[in-house]
Amino acid sequence: MEMKNRIAAVTYRRLLHRLSIHFLVSAFMVLAIANYCRAQDEHRLTASFGAGFTPLVGDLSNRLDNGWHITFGGGVNVTQHFAATLDYSYHGFGVSRRVLTEAGVPAADSHLWSLTVNPKIRLSVGSKLHPFIAGGVGYYRRVVEFTTPTVVPVLLFDPFFGVFFNTLVSANQVIGSVKRGGVGGSLGGGFEFKVHSSGLKVFTEARYHYADTGRIVTRMIPVTFGIRW
Repeated sequence: MEMKNRIAAVTYRRLLHRLSIHFLVSAFMVLAIANYCRAQDEHRLTASFGAGFTPLVGDLSNRLDNGWHITFGGGVNVTQHFAATLDYSYHGFGVSRRVLTEAGVPAADSHLWSLTVNPKIRLSVGSKLHPFIAGGVGYYRRVVEFTTPTVVPVLLFDPFFGVFFNTLVSANQVIGSVKRGGVGGSLGGGFEFKVHSSGLKVFTEARYHYADTGRIVTRMIPVTFGIRW
């Protein structure tokens, strides 16, 4: 039981660290795009940032657990009704007990990233609430990493005594991985609500994604909540 708790704690810290890095990079890039948009023409350029949960469907749902995601991107409002953006998304998943048993490993985690071109059609522009249809096409990369708990030596600094010292910390050692990539696409829709005269909006959307990632294709329906300029 103690070993299982240690594995769970290490896996959680690893996922939290990975999510923090992607969140900070995403937020920085979106803010940079947003400032550029205001400096140029807030109605011409657009940027967005969102996060949410990612349910899996099809055969993949029997091998990986439902996860979470973050996404950000930027592009151009071609007209009031049509926009096109380049979006990056990162999804984190768990790995089912069935897969761990088949592989004979104590732990694993999985993630998927995609880079897609996304056209969007606004169905209404006469009010604050705008329904829209959105799709996308691009590249998807799915990775499963099998790990085992270990300890690694690190050098730490104690600010109270002003000394450096060596210690051991828990970590995950990757003992194998399965990587699959391929072309995919998405289709769905949602709503955006204008909350500020500068063009700031909040939005929610759901899309069905399909990607040709090998023998077991990727099918998922991410639900996203976010902000858009």
